[in-house]
Amino acid sequence: MTPTLPGDADEWADQLQARLNDREAFTEAAEGFDATFRFDILPDDRYDGNPITLTVVITDGACVAARGSDPNAEYDFGLRGPYGAWVDLLEDEIEVTEAVMGGAFEFEGSEMQLLNRREAVTELVRAAQNVDTEYAY
Repeated sequence: MTPTLPGDADEWADQLQARLNDREAFTEAAEGFDATFRFDILPDDRYDGNPITLTVVITDGACVAARGSDPNAEYDFGLRGPYGAWVDLLEDEIEVTEAVMGGAFEFEGSEMQLLNRREAVTELVRAAQNVDTEYAY
């Protein structure tokens, strides 16, 4: 079944976890990397529902969890932006660095640590872009 964002966010996260763990390039790039990512999908002019928070936990080259989460949970890196920007990112219409630097997203966390692990982050984004996704808006 193809998940629909934002309604099937947990199912989408399950598929992301499976994609990450099936990507040899991700496993290699994330070896020795332990981090928790928080992704916030915010309402905008396309989507007027509640914010969606997803957490992706990486432990030594494996995605050990990817689900909706408590917005108050601890994390190492955060990326938050409007629904439309997430759609553009997942459809590969904008590149993540451009989206963050251009202001479509807000980033939280150590930029230096993230730059040191840019290959793992690139593979995480590629895996997300490869999840079959339908969009409700």
